Parts: sequence; C-alpha cells; structure tokens
Amino acid sequence: MIFRGMCKVVAIAFVTNQVLTTIFTYVAQQLDATLPHETIWLFSCVTCGLLTLWLQSDARRAFGFARAKGFVKTGGDRKQELQIAEDCPKRWLVILHIELNPAAIQAS
Repeated sequence: MIFRGMCKVVAIAFVTNQVLTTIFTYVAQQLDATLPHETIWLFSCVTCGLLTLWLQSDARRAFGFARAKGFVKTGGDRKQELQIAEDCPKRWLVILHIELNPAAIQAS
C-alpha cells in the first residue's frame, strides 16, 4: 500500500517536474543562451523535491479536513476499514494519504 502511494507521488512529481523544467529551460535560454546545464539540473532537483513535499503535505491536510468534517469513518464492528464519502472534497488526496500512511486507519 505504501509502495502504491509512493509510486503515485513519484509519477505526479516526475511529470510535473518535466513540464516545469522544460518551461524553465526555454525561458532561461531565451534570456541567456550560455546558461550552464548545472543550473537546469539544480532547478529540476529542487522542483522535484518541493513537489513531493507539497503533494504529501496537501494529502495530509485533505485527510485531516475530511476526518474533521465526517467524510472519513471507520467501518464499525471493530473493522479496520475506512469509508470515504463519495462527495468528499479532494477524495483522491485522502486516499493518497491513507496509502502513504496506513497508520492513519488506526488513528481514525
């Protein structure tokens, strides 16, 4: 479950990073044609790290909001199943947080 969540985070971060790095490279080379490749590499690494952290923290905030507003409930009868309401805002982020943090099931 954790592996699936991390694969989603990595895939989203990778695709977004590629788009942002391509835009950055194009704009930066328009301003300075002799831009060193290390600058682009550094931008790409920092962007990927920040995207990963942002996505995980956004998932954590979405889970906290959903739990506080009653969109996330336990299955009852001592089941460890979580039920996430279909109308939950940012439902995919709540699911991502649960995949990344299986202990969130017990915390609810």
